[in-house]
Amino acid sequence: MEKLKLRQFIVLFFIVLFCSIIFGFYLKSIRLTNSIDYKIMTLIQNNNIFTKNTVLLNFIKFVTSLGNGLTYFILFIPLGVCFYYNNLKKEFLFLIATLLLTYMLNELIKHIVLRKRPVEFFVINMSGFSYPSGHSMNFSAFYLTFRFLLSERFKSRFMNMVIYIMIFLIAISRVILGVHWPTDVIVGFILGYFCYGLAKALYLNFWRD
Repeated sequence: MEKLKLRQFIVLFFIVLFCSIIFGFYLKSIRLTNSIDYKIMTLIQNNNIFTKNTVLLNFIKFVTSLGNGLTYFILFIPLGVCFYYNNLKKEFLFLIATLLLTYMLNELIKHIVLRKRPVEFFVINMSGFSYPSGHSMNFSAFYLTFRFLLSERFKSRFMNMVIYIMIFLIAISRVILGVHWPTDVIVGFILGYFCYGLAKALYLNFWRD
């Protein structure tokens, strides 16, 4: 990727970031019960088979736990060993930096927009603000970057498929468990994808040997 393209992508990144914040304020301004978010959540929770079956409920709780901070911390140990023995130490540090920056960006937007969670739809209790979904944003940025950093040495369609499926499951689990509005996870994924795109552009221009 040429430097010019990198500058263009950075401009695009901040445009998307700005638009996501404006969209967040728009979502807060409309009457909640008339919103598409409310209608979708009502439909999902009124027909939520996961709350009626203990096995399914435990499964979706496990899926959503894969996006928890503790899970990343635990994964850093085997991932660090894997990257180290494949002479990818710089790539591992870059992966951690991508996750940390994505997390901080997510928290920044949450504390700017201050959108409340869909408390009346809670299947599990959750604190903090709702928009955008941290699970969706962090998970997509982290694992897409992970896939990219390994792709030059380990090309695997199966791994790609698993990552895409898990990104989808993480996102949908937040809605099923009633802790995020649908637009939270959609915007979270979009921002996560752009964080991955920015990380990829920076890596190709400045980080790779």
